[in-house]
Amino acid sequence: METKIIKHMLLAGFLSSTAIFGGGVQAASFSVMGSLTGDPRTANPDNLFINVGISVVDTVASWTVDVSSPLHPNAKLDEFYFNLASSVSPSNVTFGGFSPTGWVINNPASTVGGGNFNPTFIFEAVDPPGNTNNVTNAVDLLFTATLNRNWTLDDFYSAAALQSTEATLPAGQLGAHLQSLNTAGCSGCSDSGFLVGNYTRNGGGGGQGSVPEPSVVALLGMGLLGMGLTRKSKV
Repeated sequence: METKIIKHMLLAGFLSSTAIFGGGVQAASFSVMGSLTGDPRTANPDNLFINVGISVVDTVASWTVDVSSPLHPNAKLDEFYFNLASSVSPSNVTFGGFSPTGWVINNPASTVGGGNFNPTFIFEAVDPPGNTNNVTNAVDLLFTATLNRNWTLDDFYSAAALQSTEATLPAGQLGAHLQSLNTAGCSGCSDSGFLVGNYTRNGGGGGQGSVPEPSVVALLGMGLLGMGLTRKSKV
């Protein structure tokens, strides 16, 4: 009976170590959040909110852009802007899976409604002229970004935060332009507004998935292997 236990421990240690050194362990999945608010300028309506969720599995990042501005029931997303870290070359990212259909990603971005950003945002999700598939409080913008390697948390959190020439707007890694806003009670106000925000860690942490880090699994495998050899030497 004891011999069988030793064999099982040796096998577990061998398989764990082989998975590591043979490249068998996949990268952990994780999630990234984002929050945009605006517009603080006196001529633009406030109470504008957009929530961003990014679910990452290896090379694919699935984005959800959720307009959440109930005080502006007719709000429509015109453009959504985002930066990624300098470690991510735009030429190494492909976008797809757009819902609603017809939306596209431009690089570099051409910022509308928020003054001039220097440098400009790297990417822009835009609703092309003539496209009637609007993103609203009731309809989220969905798309995927596929990188030529596995995504990391730093690819998002290390993105540059840009400052507009309109100093009342804060610096941010994310931006958005909303149209068809409610101007009731706001004399002379514009019916559009600009939102700025940043990536935020999910629940205060990185939202790291349950797959162990390779180094942890390697240590576990070698530990099991060592325990098995020790027990065998005592028999």
